[in-house]
Amino acid sequence: MRFRRLLVVACIALAGSPAFGGDWGTLMSREEALAQLDSPDSRDRREGLGRLAEVGANEDVPYMMQLLHDVDPMVRGMAEQALWGLWLRANDRGVNSLLQNSIVMIQQKDIEQAIEKLDEIIAYKPEFAEAWNRRGDAYSHLGELDHALADYEEAIRLNPYHFGAMQSCGEIWLERADARRSAAYFRRALDLNPNLYEVAVILRTLEQELENDRI
Repeated sequence: MRFRRLLVVACIALAGSPAFGGDWGTLMSREEALAQLDSPDSRDRREGLGRLAEVGANEDVPYMMQLLHDVDPMVRGMAEQALWGLWLRANDRGVNSLLQNSIVMIQQKDIEQAIEKLDEIIAYKPEFAEAWNRRGDAYSHLGELDHALADYEEAIRLNPYHFGAMQSCGEIWLERADARRSAAYFRRALDLNPNLYEVAVILRTLEQELENDRI
């Protein structure tokens, strides 16, 4: 989960920087940004993705997900960042602030306080998948893996495209030495996002172990 947490923090930092808007196509409408995703020019596709991180809606996620398979590695990277950017937005300033604070608290190992803030978000906006995902991270830090799994599963129920929560479930089952369940979650995550290279390496090892067990 370490790489994913760093990526999320980077997305938050970029979103607050003056250069973020200019680089990611601030003047485009949501409709124009969606149209950019079909452009033959990879720069257009990146700009469209960046704008959707700021103004996109959940129904735009399937179109953004397609660019995780783009021929251009820079577009694939932008697609992943843009998806995280969209998922981190609750379209509510108070909730957004609480979520950002909770993520920083998790990074700083202030886990109990982070959980309190995430509890507050979930009570107010239970349909916000990322709050469940981040609370899963917090419980995982505490070693409360059953609670973490339950929160990750709720995040996946609310957002079936959430490869991050699937990866986290895979990591927990790997820690519990359940290779079959771990591989199943990692496979689901990679089916959605083939750019999870560390996950791909782990999955290949798990599949070899499972194959050997059958012999």
